[in-house]
Amino acid sequence: MPNRIFLIHGYVEDPTIFDQLVPLLPPAEYVRINLSEEFARWQPIGPINVRSLANYIAGQYNITAKDVVIGHSMGGWTAINIKEVTGATAIQLGSWTDQKKILFPTDNLTFIRFLLVTGVTQSKVFNSFFKRQYPFDESREVYNRLIDGSRQMSRPYLWQQLQTLFANVPPLTVQPDLRIHARPDNVVRYPDEPFVEVPGDHFCLVCHAEAVAKPIRELLSNRP
Repeated sequence: MPNRIFLIHGYVEDPTIFDQLVPLLPPAEYVRINLSEEFARWQPIGPINVRSLANYIAGQYNITAKDVVIGHSMGGWTAINIKEVTGATAIQLGSWTDQKKILFPTDNLTFIRFLLVTGVTQSKVFNSFFKRQYPFDESREVYNRLIDGSRQMSRPYLWQQLQTLFANVPPLTVQPDLRIHARPDNVVRYPDEPFVEVPGDHFCLVCHAEAVAKPIRELLSNRP
């Protein structure tokens, strides 16, 4: 078993996104990373990207190749970048290694920041539109809760997350040890590389936790 298993949540999520999954995984020292708290502790000055976040988390927790990092969505993007700088085992859930896989109307950070600072991103009208467009009844409650919660987040924290998603970053030289994805995911396109397909949608780790847990257990059981 690994020294520790780190859990990193996605955009506008928090560590509770893993509540259904963790009880189905082997006993271990689980470390739930709360990115809101981490950014508040870090207080980066100037632009950031996912690699600078990965370096910060790796240094803050002394992550090594003996550790495992499981990340959902943006958390999986962070996890693979932590593997890049530490050699840790990386498990991606509904995530990517190519930022072009993110299904978002634009990746132009200048425009995205304009929407944020003008209040459009957190407006009731904007968020109601996205909630109406969401196609999956199974995970609708999860999605709506996250959208509603994002309206209460500080703009600096949202901007830090958006930079983590879209800011340019040096190319990866590593690949995740395990990719888990649901094909109907409307937030992230499914990978071009081999992956374990599970039922559900972007929030398969909540609505189909056992299907997600099974390949993770298998990977961990075969790990030195």
